Amino acid sequence: VMPADFDTLGSGIEIWITPAFDLKGLTRGHHGFFAVGRLKPGVTLAAARSEADTIARRLAHQYPDTNRTSGIELVPLQEEVVGNTRIALLVLWGAVGLVLLIACANVAGLLLCRGVARQKEFGVRSALGARRSRLATQLLVECVLLAGAGGLVGLALAHWGTRVIVRTAAVPRVHALALDARALAFTGLLTLLTGIIFGLAPAFSASSVDLNSTLRRADDAGTHGVRLRSGFATIEIALSLVLLVGAGLLIKSLWLLGRVNPGFNPHGVLGMRLSLPEAKYPDGLQRTTVFKQVIERLQSLPGVWNVGGVNDLPFSGSRTTSSFDIVGAPPGPKGETPQADRRDISPGYFQAMGIPLLKGRWFTDADNADSALVVVINEDLARKYFPDRDPIGEKLRYREKDWEIVGLVGNVKLVNLAKEYTPELYFPYLQLGSPTWMFFAVRSQGDLRSLIASVRNASREVVPDEPLYDMRTMEERVAASTAPRRLNAWLLGIFAGLALILSVVGTYGVIAFSVAQRTREFGIRQALGAERGDVLRLVLRQGMGLMLGGIGAGLAGAAGLTRHLASLLFGITPRDASTFAAAAILLVLVGLLACYLPARRATRVDPMEALRYE
Repeated sequence: VMPADFDTLGSGIEIWITPAFDLKGLTRGHHGFFAVGRLKPGVTLAAARSEADTIARRLAHQYPDTNRTSGIELVPLQEEVVGNTRIALLVLWGAVGLVLLIACANVAGLLLCRGVARQKEFGVRSALGARRSRLATQLLVECVLLAGAGGLVGLALAHWGTRVIVRTAAVPRVHALALDARALAFTGLLTLLTGIIFGLAPAFSASSVDLNSTLRRADDAGTHGVRLRSGFATIEIALSLVLLVGAGLLIKSLWLLGRVNPGFNPHGVLGMRLSLPEAKYPDGLQRTTVFKQVIERLQSLPGVWNVGGVNDLPFSGSRTTSSFDIVGAPPGPKGETPQADRRDISPGYFQAMGIPLLKGRWFTDADNADSALVVVINEDLARKYFPDRDPIGEKLRYREKDWEIVGLVGNVKLVNLAKEYTPELYFPYLQLGSPTWMFFAVRSQGDLRSLIASVRNASREVVPDEPLYDMRTMEERVAASTAPRRLNAWLLGIFAGLALILSVVGTYGVIAFSVAQRTREFGIRQALGAERGDVLRLVLRQGMGLMLGGIGAGLAGAAGLTRHLASLLFGITPRDASTFAAAAILLVLVGLLACYLPARRATRVDPMEALRYE
């Protein structure tokens, strides 16, 4: 009994058995097994790869018919398990870091503003004997307490968020995620460091008190640290734009992927699987009869339009590849025979799945063991092996028999919408011989969930002891193939939204504080004849200057960083101009709103009150 969390390749396997067949009986051309090994102490992966390459070349020379195009690839097991998600997780980790930087810069900028408002307090305390180190220590303690409160709230959110991700995320080893001692220690250390590092600037600025100017002229305090506060706001804007661009690229990529035609119509189709153990059903003809009876019984259910059987259903994880020859074609180099994904199907499968017929005919019940051998191919196989002629009527050699091509159907995505189409062969299962399992595709006009019980009961009437399993709609199967991309896009989108909010709050805080500090100036300007529009433009110019400076830096940063997203994108490049432009425009519009509110307040200053303002 293995541990409950043991899952070698993150595939949900719960039972391990020895092969149910004689390995010695396999042909040398069978390459359907993977091997797992442990390197000897002191042996590097590079050395092992070199030795494996030598063995592969020796086998290719000794057995050119089967090993000429084969090799041995050694991959670390961890990379095999999480390799596809490593880049995505690193991108999300980087996004979290950027949000943390934005939040810290935001807090530091607001603390600088708060420190300026307290300049007179610090001046009085210094005049009464308070040392500069005492003032700085007080502000650092305040920053650390603020960071600690945020860290506690963050842990609570992390506990809730981790539970949500474990239940919903389709990533390897997701069930191993937990807030353990290492995570808590890392969070505590990070909280302490951020509180200290980003509290240094406000503490140093507030404790650097000029007693004469502070006690004599409080209004001059507003000019203290202006550049530093503006710098923090610019950094926030730049970092948030980087996240907005990254999220925009992933979301647009996901949108493009959702528009990809899988080659069949998944709406209204329920897929399930039935296995017939060879120990109970040793005869292939017997299994064929059972599968045929199940299909006929399912077809008779109310609301069911079409039912089809297939050995490997698209997006089920089951896949069979076979070699074949083209009758009459010159032989290719040794070891380089044509390859295609093989489907053993029942009549009605194409109709049930909504796979279009491009030329020729479907399979019918007449295509059985007593009739001429026929095969249907897909468009990709025709394009690859019959580029200059009509494939209908041509013959393929498979299992030492000749099969006539009678139909041409459209391409179908088999595993992932982002993958390219592959050549496919469709054989009538009544002619090829039945496998030990079969998927059924049931197309219905009603609610598929309400159909499940009827489908199970219909199958039990034929084979009471063998249950249907892996029962999911085709829409769910297709959606599951894009689940990791959706998770990446939405998580990065959430982080980008947080960054946008924080940067807007930071910009608003800087501009609002600047307006409050310049109240007397605005009153004097209006007293001397300045119009409200002039004051509005003055404040907006200051705010938009910060926005445009941050956007310029953010565009440059995004152009350099988004190249790491290349492997996560589909249909677009990491420097997609429309995404960059949309992110910049969104930031400008939201930033304009953040600047307009304090600017509008500045235009409402009463000159008489402003001249008395301190």
